[in-house]
Amino acid sequence: MEHSDQRELKAGEVIYEDGEEVTHAVFPEQGVVAIMAEMRDGRSVHQASVGREGFVGYAIVLGGGAAMGRSVVLVPGSATWVPIATFDQALLRFVSVREAILRYGQAHTIELMQLVACNSLHTADQRLSRWLLQTSDRMDAPSFYMTQEIMAKTLGLRRATVNMICSELMEAGAIDYSRGNLTITDSAVLEARACECYGRIRLAYASRHQQYGMP
Repeated sequence: MEHSDQRELKAGEVIYEDGEEVTHAVFPEQGVVAIMAEMRDGRSVHQASVGREGFVGYAIVLGGGAAMGRSVVLVPGSATWVPIATFDQALLRFVSVREAILRYGQAHTIELMQLVACNSLHTADQRLSRWLLQTSDRMDAPSFYMTQEIMAKTLGLRRATVNMICSELMEAGAIDYSRGNLTITDSAVLEARACECYGRIRLAYASRHQQYGMP
């Protein structure tokens, strides 16, 4: 910790641009960071998210180099920034650290692969419901700040589509939403509307947590 730095995560802050050199492993303690794929025409789509279960900058483990995707803060909070040199020393010196990081990489890879299928096969309603549940899990809280504009951009949807889905979720009693303040009021209803990807991704991370006795 003496070689690390705790910083605030501000909504909309870009931690790494796609292809930018990774200098630190960034471990969110609160908040959520999205890994986005950016297209030449300006469109973007969500590839994966990172909360307190993982870290931004997994390219370090793969030999360093460039960031894979654009890392942008979705939900504000705080994070610990660990320099590459310090992170590499921890991986070399401590077997437990190395095993935990590799196990996270396995779960993260499962998420990436599952979301490829999700973005191709599932409806906007299913994807948004899944994403809201994942965000709540990463925040370890049912309430968080999230505008419809951010939801639309993150999931590659039209703002009108997100507005319609949120209205339907409110009518179903799944969420309460007002001026960006979103609360999941009935997770069971939201899970019923989400695709199977939510359960599969959650299981991948749960298996890792159980192995290391993590909450």
